[in-house]
Amino acid sequence: MPKAYEAASGSLAQVAKSLRYHRANVQHRIDISSPQLCDDVLQRLGPSLEKHKGCTIIDFHPGIGLWSSKIHDVLQPRKHILIEPSGSPFLPRLQALVDQQDSRYHITEETGRNDWEPDRFVADGLLPPFPAAQPTAPNNEILMLVSGALSPLLTKTAQVPSFQRRLRQWCRDINSQSGFHANGPVRMLAWAPEKEKAAILPYTVLHRSLFSLELEMNCHIEKIVTSAVVSRQQRDQSVELMSRQRVARRMQELGVKIPSGRQNDLRKDIQEVLAPPDDNETSPQVSTASLPARGWHDELQDLRQQFQAGGFARSDAELPGKAEKKVPKGAVKTPEYLRMIELERNLKFNTKRSGEIDIPLREQAGIDALDSQAHDPTLDEAKRLVTLQELQERKAKLKQYLELKSSRLRLDFEFYKQDRRAFARNPPLLMWDRRIAEPLRAYGEEFHPQRDMCLLDVEPCFPPPYPLTFAAQASFFQMLMTALFQNASDNLRTLDKIAPGAFDAITPKVPALRDPARGGERDLQDLPIRRLTPEMAHGLLLAWFEWPSKPELSYLLTYGAKMFTEAPRPE
Repeated sequence: MPKAYEAASGSLAQVAKSLRYHRANVQHRIDISSPQLCDDVLQRLGPSLEKHKGCTIIDFHPGIGLWSSKIHDVLQPRKHILIEPSGSPFLPRLQALVDQQDSRYHITEETGRNDWEPDRFVADGLLPPFPAAQPTAPNNEILMLVSGALSPLLTKTAQVPSFQRRLRQWCRDINSQSGFHANGPVRMLAWAPEKEKAAILPYTVLHRSLFSLELEMNCHIEKIVTSAVVSRQQRDQSVELMSRQRVARRMQELGVKIPSGRQNDLRKDIQEVLAPPDDNETSPQVSTASLPARGWHDELQDLRQQFQAGGFARSDAELPGKAEKKVPKGAVKTPEYLRMIELERNLKFNTKRSGEIDIPLREQAGIDALDSQAHDPTLDEAKRLVTLQELQERKAKLKQYLELKSSRLRLDFEFYKQDRRAFARNPPLLMWDRRIAEPLRAYGEEFHPQRDMCLLDVEPCFPPPYPLTFAAQASFFQMLMTALFQNASDNLRTLDKIAPGAFDAITPKVPALRDPARGGERDLQDLPIRRLTPEMAHGLLLAWFEWPSKPELSYLLTYGAKMFTEAPRPE
């Protein structure tokens, strides 16, 4: 923790020590303890916060109040509602904010029942009554601040973090224009553990779930702050490279700069590969052989030598050059060691891809180009027939080649192929590839207790692009998608397992499924369920709902009984 803040805030350690005497949802709280981190975040968010000046801030779990007071000073809100559990050890600190002259802070108790419903705040006189009319614009008069570092919610099927549960309901309320969104959708800034980000903002198609699909349908999530933790979500390096290039160009165009010390080491090498925009930017056909040389190869060699020579330790619990067999439990890994691990993974990933896997990937790129040529409306019919014949022959040869290879290589090929298809869509399928700028880097010691945290900016879509207009539609959507995503690697033939004849009856009514420009595939065998776009999922729901032979909702409930609500995939 920075000494300046420790001196200014008093004995934060004493407050933290007393947490053990309070209930679990306070025990597992994590607070920001770095004023500099708050300042850097507010500088980054600055232009987008202008529309919220003078608003009402609803602040869940402000804790020691550092982040809350910083954003309060910037926005000068009409009211700032601080929501803490009764008996919280943070209340005396928050009361000091309330007791200030002309204070606009208000403390209200967290009940755990209707805290996320506006009626209780209206009843307490903290919010004005919501009009009955349909909203006509986003509601910038309310800004939600959330600390998502809470105890996990235990269910019969999975351990689902309570923040993810709240976020899912938040997005469903956006779609139904209910709850806090009844007067227009409300923006949320949420601090969450880095490990939960994998389910919310996946880097790869493999980690995409029904949860992330629902988020994509109703909002855009921008990652403002990231941690130094090494993500286990590795992806195709050619796709990652182009994603970084696009973001770097956006940042240049918008004048977004990352403060010194906040630049993520994983992004530093982007300046070495930043190239002018490509005329065909939506076609990620980059092979390992065409990737420019990157400076991190030399960096990895230097880190290896430093580590062997005792230049740095693996964690703060070890001495350099004297590593235990395992990193002690609870120890914080050093930034140098984390960087070395990441570069080792990059090297392993690139080496694997540059070998045997690159052969079918290159052939698939050629097949995709030939497929586009064969379906060009300006192509002569005779040439089209010849091209289609060549296309079928090359597909058959590729299939035969893969059948002779190991199952591991086939899985890797599918992994790379799906990520490339998702990125080739315009705009890209994954919200991560649509980010406006690279996130700021935060360090574990800037939180108390030390943890890897991230800040998510949840901006609702308005009007909802894929509305579920009445309760029956919403129920059918949940049941149908839950049933499909139980086998998310399968294709849409799974529909026939749910209800015989469903595939032939429903898929022709959803044109996006077979439109490559909208993320579809001409052959639906090549479209896995986890690559369904929000447009496709909504179209399937409407077609299912209008299908005269559809099974009753109770049947879908029975089919999906093993997982009534799909738990987000852990990282």
